[in-house]
Amino acid sequence: MTTMRTFFVLAALTSVASAQVAKPARIAVVPVAAVNIDTQRVDALAQDLAEGLNAELDVEAVGGLDVRRNLRADLPADCATLPSCAAEVAKATGAAQILFVVMVDASGTGSLQVDSTWVEPSTGKTSNRPSVSLSSTTDADAKARFQENATKFLPDAKVRPKLKVGGGNSLSVSDAKPRHFTTPSLVTGGVAIVGLGVGIGFGLSARSKYNTCNAAVTCSQSQRDTIKHTDLIADIGYLAALGGAIATSILFASSGEESHVIATPMENGASVSYFGRF
Repeated sequence: MTTMRTFFVLAALTSVASAQVAKPARIAVVPVAAVNIDTQRVDALAQDLAEGLNAELDVEAVGGLDVRRNLRADLPADCATLPSCAAEVAKATGAAQILFVVMVDASGTGSLQVDSTWVEPSTGKTSNRPSVSLSSTTDADAKARFQENATKFLPDAKVRPKLKVGGGNSLSVSDAKPRHFTTPSLVTGGVAIVGLGVGIGFGLSARSKYNTCNAAVTCSQSQRDTIKHTDLIADIGYLAALGGAIATSILFASSGEESHVIATPMENGASVSYFGRF
């Protein structure tokens, strides 16, 4: 019985320790070929594409110089078709999915056509995405253009909620707060640890006394009562540990806060908050 109680309490405590914050999929934007475009501009456009995806979709996209410096310079143009190459890129960037991008300025005027291939190295899935054109001779609107076409690049990703705000409002975005151990959760966690220690200590003591009494020719009523009392204290300790573990788990799970937009009127009026992941 003591062993079983210990098992269940340890399982409850393990569930608290293993709780993690759910994170959006990490996407690496990796240019593999560019025609009539210099490296600096390629990095800037890849960064714009990543930021456009992040602005529109519930993903963690990375691109630009931060990605290129983690990859070897001689990455083949057909990396998307080579499982070993895709796996190498995923390991180097920490990405679960990859957008291999080809950028072409065929006319030499600055207008671009961006073609991409989506790859999920862990499953071997690949898919060619529709082309996206940038008609402007400058890249000032590239991020907005990529954001408009984000679902073409990642059609399965969840779109971020939109906020419609009338005139005269000032918008700001609060910082997201990941799940963390608050003071109350630390207290309940301490109760769980102390309770577990009491349960194990008195449980072992009760078993030792029981074995001694069982091996003896005679066992007095006083000895039997002592064993019952010691075992009762062990049970109370295990219950306290289990209760503390459950309370800690609940407090930890509810401690996070997602980013949200705060719309504050420029003139007199109450502020309004819109909650959603950003």
